[in-house]
Amino acid sequence: MVDFILPHVYNHDSGWGPPSDEGLDSFNVAYDHLDKYTSDWNKAKIGKICDFTFTGQKYAEQRNAKGKGLKGKGKGLAPTSAGGKDDEGFAVVDHKPLPTKTFSRGRGSFAFGKGKGKGKGIQANYQEGILGQKLKPAYSTNLNQPKGMPKGKGKQNNRFAQRRGGPPSFKEWSVTTKAEWKLMREIPLWELGKLTVGDAREVTLEDITWRGSLHPYNKDFDRIFVRTEKTVRRFEELNFFNVSASDDPVIQEIMLSDESVTVIATDHVLASLIAAARSVYSWDLVFTKFAHGDGHVLLIDKREGSQVDFLSVNETSDSPPNNDDTNHINSPGKLAQEAGCINQNFSQMVLDNKVEPDELDGPNPFEEESEGLAASGAFRYRKIIIPGNSKDPVEFNQQPICIAVRTEVNCKTPGTDGKTQYCSVKALNEFDPKLNYSWKKHLESQRGMILATELKNNAFKLGRWTAQAILAGCDVMKIGYVTRTNPSDPWTHSALSVQTHITDKFAEQIGMHKNNVYGVIRNIVNLVMGWDDGKYLLIKDPIKSFLRIYEVPWDSFDAQEEGDDEEDDDDEGVELDEEGNVKPEAPQPM
Repeated sequence: MVDFILPHVYNHDSGWGPPSDEGLDSFNVAYDHLDKYTSDWNKAKIGKICDFTFTGQKYAEQRNAKGKGLKGKGKGLAPTSAGGKDDEGFAVVDHKPLPTKTFSRGRGSFAFGKGKGKGKGIQANYQEGILGQKLKPAYSTNLNQPKGMPKGKGKQNNRFAQRRGGPPSFKEWSVTTKAEWKLMREIPLWELGKLTVGDAREVTLEDITWRGSLHPYNKDFDRIFVRTEKTVRRFEELNFFNVSASDDPVIQEIMLSDESVTVIATDHVLASLIAAARSVYSWDLVFTKFAHGDGHVLLIDKREGSQVDFLSVNETSDSPPNNDDTNHINSPGKLAQEAGCINQNFSQMVLDNKVEPDELDGPNPFEEESEGLAASGAFRYRKIIIPGNSKDPVEFNQQPICIAVRTEVNCKTPGTDGKTQYCSVKALNEFDPKLNYSWKKHLESQRGMILATELKNNAFKLGRWTAQAILAGCDVMKIGYVTRTNPSDPWTHSALSVQTHITDKFAEQIGMHKNNVYGVIRNIVNLVMGWDDGKYLLIKDPIKSFLRIYEVPWDSFDAQEEGDDEEDDDDEGVELDEEGNVKPEAPQPM
């Protein structure tokens, strides 16, 4: 047996590492002095932290897509290997690109953007629905903005470029606030319930014009039951519109012809304000005050593709949908898309198309012959005049305000007294039936209990629907109960029942009184009109029960500017090396 001889251990008192004595025995392991890099430390490649997790791969892909990876390689996935010494003996076995959050920009009835679906398939069109589809790009928003406010016709063509990542994340801030924005007011949600006007009966509503088409309601749907459920049809060939007030040509005409108008808005944004006390998720509205004629006008608007365009599902439930996986079919964003699609299809499914629709004052203002047919439904433009408070010390608050608002009426039905009743058609959807609770089992026997459960789980959504029906002057609300044919299939649905509610009685049932409806609108308008001309952002805090109003620059949320900023970020004119670092400038020849 060979004896093991312990080698001599060298002691280096003046530093660390092996000593540099000339008589030092050689080792079988290679070593190097770290001080060799001190002359040019920045160029040394000692090592690099590697992140092999999904987040690291995603980050690398994003850097390459923005031109911050390999220069000149195009905008796509970067090559997985540069083919060097470190890659010898390895081979790429998976060329599949990493999953992304972005959604198809198909030209479908439910897609963001213009046009119709062509070859995108059911899922690409159907699951990308929001409450409205597209705007008419021929109209600009030059409502006598003061200097500094962006003008021009090029803005609308890129409005839908604002949302590039699909549905919003409802449990995060709908808009990331900036430190330079000034906080103007913080409003506790519980204070909204105390806001009233003197007497709601003094509020007057006048019709300005009707646009679109109005079909009668098909009464066969009042007689469907769980045993005779009907499959929800898809109307992908139709276009649905939820154009912002600033891009509505009819509202623009009203503004130019009627100087008494103080506020312009749509029923969607006003309903969000009215039902704000019931909300949990974050959402936002944009207020713009500007000079017009001899006075000032307040525009209450939404950002395109914002949370206001979506319908939340089980937002106020004790166990709301889980948002850990945003691509799951039961995540808040996916459920909101599904609910929007169901409501669009259900509003067309219940119409009696055998009867010719009423001829209104004009066609759908957003329909274009080359873009296909618009969904049936009437846009009812109204003036709402809310009286002031004669005892208020502020002069503006003493005067009545005139609101020009675009509302929606889905269909009509004959009333008991022979008069025509206008209907608002909506649909609740069930996505995860339980063994001890499902609509198919309990809807017929415990209808009141199911409605009470929905009022608890979807208080904000039902509050918005009720407020919209009140503003539109709808006499009745037709609420359908729609469930998935298969809980794991969000594309196919069945209508189990339709309940009819008198709008005023249903509003009282859920605790929404007209004094408070008009009181919320009046007080918010008074607050913003007391400030200087400018743009203000009202945002719901996703964690606390507060509304916050910030003063923001005039050009905030401008789609054209955001697109320019992104282009600047993509190519800043700086050349990067393969590691993503800035390359040093080459010496200029003498």
